[in-house]
Amino acid sequence: MWTDAGAPAGMPSLFERGGDLISFAGGLPDLDLLPLEELSGQLARLTRLGGRIALQYSTPHVARALVPAITDLMAREGGRPVAEDLVPTAGSQMGLLAVALGLGTPGETVLCQTPAYPGATAAFRTAGLLPYAAPEDPEGIDPVALRATAARLRAEGRRVRMLYCNPTFQNPTGATLSTERRHHLLDAAREAELLVVEDDPYGLLGFDGRTTPALQGLDPENVLHLGTFSKVFAPGLRCGWIAAPAPLAGALRRTTEVMALSPSAFAQAALAAFHARGGWDTLIDAYRERYRERCGLMADALDAELGTDGPWRWRRPDGGFYLWLRHTGGADTAGLAPAAEQGVSFVPGAHFGLDGECGDALRLCFSHVPRGRIAEGVARLARVLRGASAAGPERRVA
Repeated sequence: MWTDAGAPAGMPSLFERGGDLISFAGGLPDLDLLPLEELSGQLARLTRLGGRIALQYSTPHVARALVPAITDLMAREGGRPVAEDLVPTAGSQMGLLAVALGLGTPGETVLCQTPAYPGATAAFRTAGLLPYAAPEDPEGIDPVALRATAARLRAEGRRVRMLYCNPTFQNPTGATLSTERRHHLLDAAREAELLVVEDDPYGLLGFDGRTTPALQGLDPENVLHLGTFSKVFAPGLRCGWIAAPAPLAGALRRTTEVMALSPSAFAQAALAAFHARGGWDTLIDAYRERYRERCGLMADALDAELGTDGPWRWRRPDGGFYLWLRHTGGADTAGLAPAAEQGVSFVPGAHFGLDGECGDALRLCFSHVPRGRIAEGVARLARVLRGASAAGPERRVA
């Protein structure tokens, strides 16, 4: 049910380009690594030999030929998808809205790992759901406090059914829940009768090639897993999936059918053909290496420009796309208008808060910036951030 209740369901501007702008804003993969000549041949053959089927409407099911490609990806993190319970989406953003519309009820509270991906909170609010920060400690979501929070909210008369999290190389912080914490979290979610919604775009992009067990693989009956090809292949095909517990798959399938009528048979066939011919190893390994290098260049440049003992603090992630900076003195990053004048862009931290928090932070994406421009972009950013530090916390917006 669509509703306009609650806070505006806004999204940050991510993909502006042009001129001399160096963008650290949008989470774009580096498509220079795609084997475009090989891919163009596969797409040409698909169009020539199977175009009348691949370019037609299809049913709201994951194509049988694509199931091995999804199973392969999820198995690398210990995931255990069931083919009959896979629901196709146009990327995990559509999956988030399908979950909110298909499983939520307007007015219901959704517990969210924070800082939160803005696309998730926008989807929840668009469906009339109320995002609420899940309790956390330095290791991530706190399982003990989670039980208490769910009980307190219900005692206050709120309906609480779902817990949303991005547990591996989280957007925006880059943090990952440990395996031990995952087990405790899943136990707590079951005891608190919370369905866990696991958003997992970055789980295979660890710089050293290691993975952490997906929540879905640890508890497939109580975890709904959102997957996408956008970060391990390319976002332009707009193809993803929901690996749902069996009792929920039907409702989600009906919702996605209303939203899109039909998944792209062409996109599914193209991905299936790519996987069948060469698998994922070469491409994913190339992405990991490229992002490891870019992250190192950005972190080194930040060290050089801002120092390691100043008011701006960050930590180097072990994978994913992002670095998360916070100002110890409370500078307002939304008010850093000179950034555009300096020719650099980023996402202010307030976009990742649920109620105005994280205004002292910002997210930087390193995945798509040409390696030769990272140091220059950080130098431009540092000029802006030094100004914010000098101005002090009075620049904050209430």
